[in-house]
Amino acid sequence: MQRPSFTDTTIRRCGVAAVVLAVASLVFAPLNALARMQTADGRTDLDNPLASWWARPALDALQPWLLDFGSADTVYLTYGKFNLIALLAVSACLLATWSRRPSRLGRTERWGWRLSILSYAVMCAAQFAVYWLGVVDTGYLVMLLGMLIGIPASITLGIGLLRARFQPRAAAWVLALDLPLSVALVAVSTQALGMWPRMLVWGLIGWSLWRETRDDELASVRGGQAMSSPRRRR
Repeated sequence: MQRPSFTDTTIRRCGVAAVVLAVASLVFAPLNALARMQTADGRTDLDNPLASWWARPALDALQPWLLDFGSADTVYLTYGKFNLIALLAVSACLLATWSRRPSRLGRTERWGWRLSILSYAVMCAAQFAVYWLGVVDTGYLVMLLGMLIGIPASITLGIGLLRARFQPRAAAWVLALDLPLSVALVAVSTQALGMWPRMLVWGLIGWSLWRETRDDELASVRGGQAMSSPRRRR
């Protein structure tokens, strides 16, 4: 698989997109989880004591304003549309990050990138099918495939990045611990929050990308100014 080549401006934009969508997920991911709890398939999640302690008060407070503009399925599919936009931003940030990695990578990290790209491509197709086209049954099967690829992909990539001393270090740890973190979130909410850790992680990596490329550009500008400035005569 050939590694992409991006300009610093493109990398910076990919990073900013991931940051913006990660921040937006702080609002839309919980709303999507609450919307799922109103559907026939998601009501069992509301009966879970680990979720009901926060979900019931949140539903009582938000339902008249943000969760009652249509049928339960309509509300859920509406908020679910955010997932595709977020995944596209994450995918762009992933490719931008990969483009900046050293030319020689360890085997674990190399396979982590390959599997991650494949999993996000499958997940984007599944999210588009379910939430934008309404092809729910087939879309969920494709989504399941993406999740089955995505979990080992994140773990493999996280381990590879940890071995390579990737920064930010916290992002590599969260990727390596993707499975227990996702299981914990689903246990206290719904399946809708299973990918939330990855969204937040790529937002953190996106912020790091933006800062790195900005600092590199500033250093280049300062270096050019120093080279072009005339020397003082003694």
